[in-house]
Amino acid sequence: MTPAPGYGLVLCSQFTSDDDVVARFAEQVEQVRFARDAGFSSVWATQHYLADPFQYLHPLAVLSRIVPESGDMRIGTAITLMALQNPVDIAEELATLDIISAGRLTVGAGLGYRDTEFDAFGVPRDARLRRFLDNLGLVRRLWTEEEVSFTGDHVRLDAVRPVLRPVQRPHPPVWLAGHTDGALRRAARMGLPWIAAAAHVDRDYLHRQVALYRAACSEYGREEAPVQVLQEIYVGESDEAAVEDVRAAMTAKYDAYRAWGQDRVLPPSQSFDAEFDKLRRGRFILGGPAACRAQLSDLITHVAPENILLRPQWPGMPQEKVMASLKRLTDEVLR
Repeated sequence: MTPAPGYGLVLCSQFTSDDDVVARFAEQVEQVRFARDAGFSSVWATQHYLADPFQYLHPLAVLSRIVPESGDMRIGTAITLMALQNPVDIAEELATLDIISAGRLTVGAGLGYRDTEFDAFGVPRDARLRRFLDNLGLVRRLWTEEEVSFTGDHVRLDAVRPVLRPVQRPHPPVWLAGHTDGALRRAARMGLPWIAAAAHVDRDYLHRQVALYRAACSEYGREEAPVQVLQEIYVGESDEAAVEDVRAAMTAKYDAYRAWGQDRVLPPSQSFDAEFDKLRRGRFILGGPAACRAQLSDLITHVAPENILLRPQWPGMPQEKVMASLKRLTDEVLR
């Protein structure tokens, strides 16, 4: 029998350009409290910079604010764009967040893909993988080693002695995100859990990727191959009502992803260049309670994820619909 996964709440960090973000963030705090009381195991914030057409809140500030609201839930980044920033800054900011949360931080890490972000941070696109691997390695060393030396094209550390340490030892869990076969094999080689963004590929391709990751873990002698799934979900009053409730908000979001060039980093057979009614099938969990229950059960059966990180809101979607969906989710789908 497939073990039941943990469930996480992924906050919508994206807001339309004319939205009242102060009011929207207060609503997100309400969502966190609901998830805490409903027994969710984690809460997550995402990251992008210069995210036109959206206002995009910074995840570390968001997570710091919700720590007091989160009870025993873990808090996590989904994802930290590890190639963009200085590794000393990343290491100390995340260590601080682990301290603030009393050792409840999980770090999702990824390369990123947007030229706007790489240009803004002065990262040559052809250097992003090397920068990502260097930074990830340095962050972990700064968390664990007594003395760190490193010379690269973007940072120099000369026998520095890190003092600020995370609460968790040796360090907070690190999960790797990625869409390509190379990214999955990288996660397996490094012995790290993989975050699958279920909305980015159709279900058949997701199943193929999961099999590839687990085979690679076996090849590299890893006893465990934990898969984490980030999943868009909306539970409506009926199948038809659910589709119409989210159509405008999800269309705006995925139109932006197309404009940002995300297709360039998707597998060749996968694309966001499709109408909403085609895109949603096999990627989003969307419908009335019975349909969502069946879709979620299918995901658990075929993927056996350790955790499912559920995102129930998209830019411009009103809070009353989000909360109604969350209530149906907890009352009629998860129980």
